[in-house]
Amino acid sequence: MQTFSALDLQQRTGDIQRAAVLEPVLLTSHGKPRTIIMSTDEFRRLKAAAGEPVPTEAVEAVGKTLRGQKDPLGYDMSDYGAGVDKMISDVMSGRTKAAVEAELESVRRAFRGGVRR
Repeated sequence: MQTFSALDLQQRTGDIQRAAVLEPVLLTSHGKPRTIIMSTDEFRRLKAAAGEPVPTEAVEAVGKTLRGQKDPLGYDMSDYGAGVDKMISDVMSGRTKAAVEAELESVRRAFRGGVRR
């Protein structure tokens, strides 16, 4: 088990989250064990082994968009299959060409400038 301090948590959140996917991580405060961070898979496994219900927040969402932002092209992704079919149809017809080009240019600018969206 890897151990990180509370200061590490502030400065290296991404590293700690990546480590916690592989195995539980111990967080310390003033050198004392305080918290364990673990993957949702491990949390669900432990809940199931204990015969306890898994909180809905820890259950993987299905059929939702993967990003928190509104789709810039306006697709409703609540029904993923239908959304993808609509996207393919629009691309094949050329209907969304200008919008797709604008979105691609936005991404290119972000990468050239080193700015994250």
